[in-house]
Amino acid sequence: MESSIRVENHESDSEVRYSVVLLRGTVAADDASELTIVNTNTPAGSSPVKVLTDGKRFKALVELSEGRNAIRLEHGSASTSELILDFKPQTNPHYVRLIWMTDQSGETDFAVPDDTVTQDYANRLRTAALLMQTFTAERMKDLGYGPRTFALERDDKGEVVVHTWKGDQDKQDYYAQAENNRWWQQVRRWINDEHPDPMAKNVVLAAYTRKDPRTGKMLGHTALGGANLGLFGSASMFCWPRDIQSAMDVFQDGTEVDPTHVHDDSAFRGTIWALASTTIGATLHETGHAMGLPHCTDNMGIMTRGFDHFHRVFTFADPPSKQNKQPRKFSSEQEAYFSPVSASFLRWSPWFQLDDSTGVSAKSPRSRPNVEVDEAAKLVRISSSAGIPWIGFHSKDRIETFQEYGSHDTGADDHPESIELTFDDIQQLKPGTEIRRIVVVDSNGESRNASLPQPSP
Repeated sequence: MESSIRVENHESDSEVRYSVVLLRGTVAADDASELTIVNTNTPAGSSPVKVLTDGKRFKALVELSEGRNAIRLEHGSASTSELILDFKPQTNPHYVRLIWMTDQSGETDFAVPDDTVTQDYANRLRTAALLMQTFTAERMKDLGYGPRTFALERDDKGEVVVHTWKGDQDKQDYYAQAENNRWWQQVRRWINDEHPDPMAKNVVLAAYTRKDPRTGKMLGHTALGGANLGLFGSASMFCWPRDIQSAMDVFQDGTEVDPTHVHDDSAFRGTIWALASTTIGATLHETGHAMGLPHCTDNMGIMTRGFDHFHRVFTFADPPSKQNKQPRKFSSEQEAYFSPVSASFLRWSPWFQLDDSTGVSAKSPRSRPNVEVDEAAKLVRISSSAGIPWIGFHSKDRIETFQEYGSHDTGADDHPESIELTFDDIQQLKPGTEIRRIVVVDSNGESRNASLPQPSP
C-alpha cells in the first residue's frame, strides 16, 4: 500500500554524500502541519527536526550520521513512512576550508546589535557552510547532474572544521587596504604564505568588520571571490543560524534590522530573514567565483542577484519585509539556484568530484586542453586526450551560454577528443551578443581559455 506521505526528492535506500539533506514532499491530508520527522540515527547533539509546511507540502532539514539513517515520517496517528538514506562522506581531496580571520590582536568577537547575541562564530559559520553545501547538492540534482556538491573539511569525529587564524596585521591596516582595494590580495598572500594548500578553496570571514559609529561607514567589509579565496566581512554574522534546525526559524524571522547599529545588507528588505538570505547567498556566490564561475545572465542564478533568494529553497514564502507587507508566496521557478550555465561547469570541477579522481585511466593524463584560434581559417580547434565534455562562451565579463558533449555521468570514453567551431557558429550561439572568449573543460576538470578576435567597429 502506497504511503500517504511522499518524499519527492530522495528515494529510500539511496546514498548521499553530504550530511544534511533537505526533504521536500507532500501528505495526502489537506494539512501537513501535524507531520513529524525523526531520524532514529541522528547525530549526537542534533536538535529535533523542524518541519515547515504549506497546506499539503512540507520541507525539512535532516542531519545524518555516517552510515545508515532510518528517517521516520509520521502524520498524526494515522500515517507513517520510513526513508532509509546511507550517508557516505566524500573522499575527494579537494575541499572548502572555513577560516575565521582575526587581526594580529587575536580578538575573535564580531559585530552585534546588542549583548543578547551570542559570540558563537564557529557554529554560525559551520551552519552556513552546511546550508550552502546542501543547497548546492539539491540544485545540482534538480538540473540532472546528480546530488553533487563540494566537500567541507572535517575532523576525526566528522565535525566540520572552522579554523581560527590570527592575521599578520592590525585591523586598521586591513581597513586601509579595503579602502585601496588591496585587502583581498593581502589576505590571499597571507593564506598562500602561512597556510598553503592547493586542494583548498578558502572561505575567509573577517572577525574585525565594524561600523564606524562616527561616520556610519563600514570598516573591513567586502564580498570578493576568485582564485582560491572568497573573502567576506562579518557584519551580518549576528543573524546567521547557530545550528541547522534554527535555520528554518531564521529564514522566517521578520524582525526588523536597525541600520543605525548594524549593516543592513538585505537588498532593501530590512529584516533578519532577508539579511541572512542575502549574506549567506552572497558567501556562496563568492565561493562560486573561487570555483571559477563568472557572473551569468539568469536573474535567479546564484551567480547574479539570485543569491538574495537563497532562503527560498528551504521555505514556501517570503515573510513580511519593507518590500512586502504580507507574506509573499513564490513558485519553484522563483527559487535561487545554480543556473544551468553555472551548474554544467561545476559538474566537471575537481572540487565537485565526490571521490578521489587521481586514479584516472591511462587515456586521461592530467594535461590541459589545447585551444588553437586560427584567424585565417576563422576556426577554433580544440583537443584533449581526456575528452571534452564542456565549452563555455563568454562576453566581456560574464558567461552567456555553453555546449555539452556526451553524458553527464560518464568519463573520457563518452566525450570527443577534438572539436572544431567556426567563428560564425560561435557568434550564432547567442545572436546579438558578442562572444569574446571561450573556456574549455576536459573530463579531468582541467581547463583552458582563449580570446576570440573581435569584428572591427
